[in-house]
Amino acid sequence: MAQVGSLTRPLLVPNLMVHGDRMLGALDGRGLDPTTLFDIHVLLYSHVQGVAVHLGMEAHAEAATGQSAEQWMDSRAPALRDLVESGRFPTFAKVIATFEDGYDLRLDALFEFGLKALLDGLTPVIEDR
Repeated sequence: MAQVGSLTRPLLVPNLMVHGDRMLGALDGRGLDPTTLFDIHVLLYSHVQGVAVHLGMEAHAEAATGQSAEQWMDSRAPALRDLVESGRFPTFAKVIATFEDGYDLRLDALFEFGLKALLDGLTPVIEDR
């Protein structure tokens, strides 16, 4: 369902408008100009949608392949090792080398981290009005 709500070609249906109206209502009355108000709404919506799209893609991929994300990544370990050892990507290689058991992509945690960063970053924009 996350792929239904395009930013560039939004579906103008009541069930999708509910979210937008609530978001705008939460920010309304804080002295933001209409463009900034709507930009914040679109930014937060796109963060939620982006993570949701990846959750959906992962569910589809697991159903299609029968492999969990961890199993899929394990099967690609030789290709990743070749890329890291090629010397072409020194910063990537340095960061990857610091993980004892590899990087665990936790979309729920990433969602919370991103949302907190967005909200903390937007606080001065909203409160300084």
